[in-house]
Order: sequence, then structure tokens, then C-alpha cells
Amino acid sequence: MSKGGYETGRQNLPFVGIATFGKKPYVADWDAIDADVAILGAPFDFGTQFRPGARFGPRAIREASTLFSFGHAGAYDHGDDATYLGEDVRIVDIDDADIIHTNTDQSHANIETGVRAILAAGALPVMLGRSFGDDPLYQRL
Repeated sequence: MSKGGYETGRQNLPFVGIATFGKKPYVADWDAIDADVAILGAPFDFGTQFRPGARFGPRAIREASTLFSFGHAGAYDHGDDATYLGEDVRIVDIDDADIIHTNTDQSHANIETGVRAILAAGALPVMLGRSFGDDPLYQRL
């Protein structure tokens, strides 16, 4: 998350700027991930036969997550009276894997490339979108 606040003149409120996950830093170069956790979108819904649209999930999750960017200490949970994902957890958003419409195999390979880049950086991959379950791609990772 870019630093903001009254002292800098930039508050970086949820409704301004780029909608990365939780307004965390964006990393375009997948070989330069330096974080504890990396967010990867997988906007994939090729297998649906009724009510497609899951491909828009990663974007919607990112937009909703900007609400957790208020303040600079992490995400405060009123129910638990606790703050999670504070500054001690380095989180970055590496964007979405490229999805090639009508090419499931290449789309899965692109998702795998992103996950492998995150793992190679020693970070925890968090995927938004595609659920793998018993999918062979998931088994390879």
C-alpha cells in the first residue's frame, strides 16, 4: 500500500486510484516479487454452461478489498476486535494471469506460470477466481 495520510497530503482512500487488492503495491514483473503474500487473479469461467461471469470475480474482489485500505495498520475486524494483515505482512498484487478465450490449456499454463513465480519468490500465493479442486493443474503445483 502506498503511504498516505494527512501528513503527506495523499490519503489513498478506497475510491481513488488503482484497485489492487487492499490497495497493496502492484508488481508487474513476476521475476521481482518481494513479499510474504502475492495475489494472482485467475479470471476463468470456461466450464460454465449457465450464468457465466466468474471471470469478473477477481476484479470485483479487488474493488471490494479496497475498503480494507482505510488506515495504515491493516484490516480491523470489529467482531474479533483485532487487526489483521498489518504492516508486518508484505502483500503485493501481481495482476491477473492471461486468459485466452477458448484455449483452456494455455490459460491454465498461464495461471501456473504466475503461481510458480510466486512460489519461486518464497511467497504465499493467493488466487482470486479459478477454483482448481482435483484439477490436474492443481496437482502439478
